[in-house]
Amino acid sequence: MTWLHFGYILLGFYVIWFTILLLKKQFTRALLLFGIAHIPYLLINLVAPFRGIMDLDYAGYSFGLLNLPQGPLVPLVVGGIVIACLFIVSKAWLGQMDKLWKFSFAIDLVLSIVIAVPVFIGILINPSEGRIQLGEFLTISGYVVALIILGLFSGPTLYACYYSWKKAFRS
Repeated sequence: MTWLHFGYILLGFYVIWFTILLLKKQFTRALLLFGIAHIPYLLINLVAPFRGIMDLDYAGYSFGLLNLPQGPLVPLVVGGIVIACLFIVSKAWLGQMDKLWKFSFAIDLVLSIVIAVPVFIGILINPSEGRIQLGEFLTISGYVVALIILGLFSGPTLYACYYSWKKAFRS
């Protein structure tokens, strides 16, 4: 079994879990969007926590300002991000965020500072560095990648950070 197959299995578990949560319909529209903002971090990190410790050929983890060598730091740090995001999505979609807004704000602030903003700014500063390859012959690059990153990571993360800050520190 390859890491891609392992990722498909994890993705299947996420789809089943999120379907169960969504079918319960215990969320508001704002909580639905708030939860969705955390899903890209789950998807981009499907296998990294496991590969970091089990795959001796793993080059290490690099995303935004996070640069971790192969070894126990990858499952600790990236696994922590995955668990936190899964927890936040689950609690948001169950409508149980009342006492978790400060925790969520802390996670979203870290994700914004360490991943979302640096990746977006990096692509804006050097558009040739931003590249998404979809197969052998389809490559998206430049400012189009910046828009995709803004739509998938930076924008939703900044929204989640603002929303959780507003909920955590409302007077």
